Amino acid sequence: MTFDPDALLAALPRRVIRPLAPDVTIRSTKARPIPVSSALFDKGAYNGFSDRERYRTADLSNWLAKIGSTERPGTCDICRAPAEDEHAEDYYDLTSWIGLCRRCHRTVLHGRFARPGRWLALLDECEVPDRHWARLVSDAPFDLAALQRSRGRYEPIKANYTANIR
Repeated sequence: MTFDPDALLAALPRRVIRPLAPDVTIRSTKARPIPVSSALFDKGAYNGFSDRERYRTADLSNWLAKIGSTERPGTCDICRAPAEDEHAEDYYDLTSWIGLCRRCHRTVLHGRFARPGRWLALLDECEVPDRHWARLVSDAPFDLAALQRSRGRYEPIKANYTANIR
């Protein structure tokens, strides 16, 4: 199967991010510098998003959940076990983060390049449908970050979610 990033992006589950409450004030935050080179094969990178982008965006996701602007998924989107982790294929879109259990997330999904048979066996075992995002992920590293930047998408910051800035 040929990887289609647009099919993957369209199939990702969506969650709502509500506007911040009026009493939530943030200090002014500046946009991050736009990366000029690919992080695709850098240590800690995923889908071309650098480890720093990934950690900063995960921190933002955690903050939005903590202040009540979004809710974390409760069940794994693959096996239906309790979701202990959140996973992002696109770190520039916080509405598309996915709840996964640790086994499906850390062991099997992130290990799919080294052990693709294990990934596909899990999807079959859990009866994941053909058009589900998990069936549409790339079977080889793909620079989704560069694709999104070419489309004018960039790393989100707190200021993207509020008009109430000190």
